[in-house]
Amino acid sequence: MAIAHITTKQELGEHLKTKKIVIINFWAEWCSPCKMFGMVLNQLDEEYGNKVKILRVNVDKSPEIAAEYQVLGIPHSRLIIHNKLHEPIVGYIPLESLKQVIGV
Repeated sequence: MAIAHITTKQELGEHLKTKKIVIINFWAEWCSPCKMFGMVLNQLDEEYGNKVKILRVNVDKSPEIAAEYQVLGIPHSRLIIHNKLHEPIVGYIPLESLKQVIGV
């Protein structure tokens, strides 16, 4: 699967209609930890794209979505499993830790 770059609430809503585990990652182009975590998300997508759907939201281009999810700092990710929103993942975490958090 490919990582989807979300710009509107409507797009986000469409992508959330899935049975997969969803990671919504809030980031910005100027954020170095966001770039590092982006590489982790790319690796996760390569390994588990059939089980996990990754959505990236640029906070500078879609501040209303970031506000809805109460994003105060980036990188900030929200995990949705079985339509249940879990606690945020704030900051960079390595791939192995991310896999443990999402249970793959």
